Amino acid sequence: MSTTITILDTELEYDFLSAWLKYTRITNGISQEALAHGICSISHLSYFENGKKHLRSDIIEALLKKLKIDKIDSLSNIGLIRQRFNTMMNDIESYNYEGAKANYDELLKVSHVIKLSPYNIEFKIYELLYKFFVEDAGYNELKEDLDILNKIFQSLQHNLKYLYLFVSGNILYRHHLNEQGIEKLKYALMLKDTSWVNFILGRALCFNNNPAKGSYYLEKALDNYERSGRYRNAVWCHNYLGVCYSYLKVYDSAMIHFNAALMSAKHFDMDKLFNHLYTNLSDLYLVKGDYKESIKWSTLAMETHYNEILSVYNYISACIKLNDIEQCDAIFNKYLTEPYESYRYYKAIYFLYLVVHHFEEDFFYTKVKNEILPFYESIKKADICRDIKMKLIEFLEGKRRYKEANTLYKELI
Repeated sequence: MSTTITILDTELEYDFLSAWLKYTRITNGISQEALAHGICSISHLSYFENGKKHLRSDIIEALLKKLKIDKIDSLSNIGLIRQRFNTMMNDIESYNYEGAKANYDELLKVSHVIKLSPYNIEFKIYELLYKFFVEDAGYNELKEDLDILNKIFQSLQHNLKYLYLFVSGNILYRHHLNEQGIEKLKYALMLKDTSWVNFILGRALCFNNNPAKGSYYLEKALDNYERSGRYRNAVWCHNYLGVCYSYLKVYDSAMIHFNAALMSAKHFDMDKLFNHLYTNLSDLYLVKGDYKESIKWSTLAMETHYNEILSVYNYISACIKLNDIEQCDAIFNKYLTEPYESYRYYKAIYFLYLVVHHFEEDFFYTKVKNEILPFYESIKKADICRDIKMKLIEFLEGKRRYKEANTLYKELI
């Protein structure tokens, strides 16, 4: 069966027609019944839109004209456009966001032409990739495009199905819809086994209470990146493998990966990675009970001025273990202030403040149980939730409220 068809005097790839027609119909708020009326049966249109049946060119033209499309740009430069798509994606994967922006800006110059062609869907999916990874757009900003693309998913060409699943899985995971995001990433991996999806899936599983499986996918990604000479990506794999092995309490393996990442990050001047590495090392030493070493790495992380304050949480936790309340207060005075209120770990630092200064008071229990714990449960920060529940159990046992303490203890188990 031919892979191309001539529509409105333009030769087009058949794989992109069905998705484009369905997308255009949905965005114009037209039902299948209304579009098919007088042209073909509803079942024929449905099969065509879902990529299960080909239609004659005259029927497709009649459907398009009913959607007020009577001209299609031939896009003779589609090969160059796709090259830009691919280059932009590779730049994003390699954290070369400046290069990605340059390519995206060039694509925007011809976006008005692309939008009038069947390749608009392809552009939309790559644009989602760019907006999420480079512009850091949130779920609410991307939701409308996600909803429409999800409706035409079955009509997409194979590679676009993979890319849509990969992007939407990332977006859902960051929006704290962890299970849904991971399922989409697994589906993407089934369609196309790439280094990038292995890396993203491994990282997601690592932070979703499954570090053993996470390490499996991260090891695959690491091997592929090293063999293909993409060493910067390999460095990030080392970092998250270190986290996986820390969670698994295989500390020697964790240190091997952290040291490999640290050495390579310095070699490649990967400034963005240092905060991650220093924080992860402070976390490892905190769990091991080496509090002075944890403070050392937390301090280095805090000095990077990266837009994250998990290292502050680790620093104070270590100071509490060393009973250095004066140093705790110095940090509280700096970070429990308005500029940091929007940060994810602000409430966690406030929790530690309550531990230090109000632990024996009922106010501690009410504030932590009703406000702080629900927040970290909603964004699925398992480590923070565990720390909070352990302190709540300690508080309740001190008040001889053993039944409540036992309920929390069962949740932890």
